[in-house]
Amino acid sequence: AGGEGSEERRGAPGSLGGEGGLEEALEEEKELQDEAMGRRRAGSVDDTFEEELMAQLEAYEHLLQEFQFQLEVVRTRYSLATGAITSLMRQIEFQESQLQKVTTENEMLQKELRERKQQLQAMSDKFSNLREDKKHQEVTGLIQRDNLLLQQVPALEKEIAKREQTISELEAKVSQLQTEVNQNQNHLQRRKQLQEEMQNKNEMVQLAEQQARVALESAQSRLERLRNKIIQAAFNTLGIKSLATEISDSDILEALQRVISERTDYYNQLKQKGVKVPPLQQSEILSSTGKSKKISSK
Repeated sequence: AGGEGSEERRGAPGSLGGEGGLEEALEEEKELQDEAMGRRRAGSVDDTFEEELMAQLEAYEHLLQEFQFQLEVVRTRYSLATGAITSLMRQIEFQESQLQKVTTENEMLQKELRERKQQLQAMSDKFSNLREDKKHQEVTGLIQRDNLLLQQVPALEKEIAKREQTISELEAKVSQLQTEVNQNQNHLQRRKQLQEEMQNKNEMVQLAEQQARVALESAQSRLERLRNKIIQAAFNTLGIKSLATEISDSDILEALQRVISERTDYYNQLKQKGVKVPPLQQSEILSSTGKSKKISSK
């Protein structure tokens, strides 16, 4: 249909018989000019939309790389904290075993002290019951033994006090280690929450990246369809029905320039013949001049 319309429009100068035919030809030219201007505006909008999508896609990729780096840092810190907690737990187990050992020894010493005191009390009772001189030697031996036991009692008490002090120090150290374990567990829990948040953000960025890629592919497809429509409209206007080689953007601009030049020549011929026609739009003349400069520079 486009080819038949172009052939009818090319035959318009020879078939004009009056002012009615001239006005109809000028209206058709104006419609084609408006259609070409609309297609150029649509191509500019699609280019801008594609650039915005590419910029957004690059920003999403940069944000994704940053989130992945932060996620690796959190994983490393999480591994270090887990190793530190394991080491502290082992130290606590060792200190608890030492505390149990010291407690057992302390109980044994206290038991021995009680036995010695009982023996001393028994000796004292026995000494009070000895009234005969024949038992003087035995009493002397018992006294010596009691003195020896009395000498051992302060040493045992000092040993017990020392063990109790050691127990207190170990209990304080165990309490300190338990506090450190609780703090590390809290840090580990916060890092785990941070890791989950980073994973969620990473998934959101990946989803946004996929959506941006889909939008970019859609925009590229729309841009390609629009380019094909412009090629078809421009070369149908020139009367070309089939293309044997690939058409570049410069070929399209040259074809549009030839169409506009032919219409301008036709308009000037009508004015030279004295036919009253409306003036050409200033925007079309400027567009024609700009395109011719771009084509010549290429």
